Amino acid sequence: MDSIKEQLVEVTYNWCNGQSFEEVCKQTDSFEGSIIRTLRRLDELLKQMDNAAKVIGNRDLSEKFVEASKCLKRGIVFAASLYL
Repeated sequence: MDSIKEQLVEVTYNWCNGQSFEEVCKQTDSFEGSIIRTLRRLDELLKQMDNAAKVIGNRDLSEKFVEASKCLKRGIVFAASLYL
């Protein structure tokens, strides 16, 4: 099981609050690809949690997961391809 990398918690928080990718990259020693992979994996987790919330009938919780996903999905992190 992978260990939790707490140094990316602040990076993720700042990304969701509108900082640029360049700014968040300066906040950690992690590689850019690792940051992108982490944010994409978090989005996948949020989708799964949204589905689980819908299954149990908790609409408020589902909406929170959707809103969190919207904060993540922007910029180069979610570009269809880096080779444009």
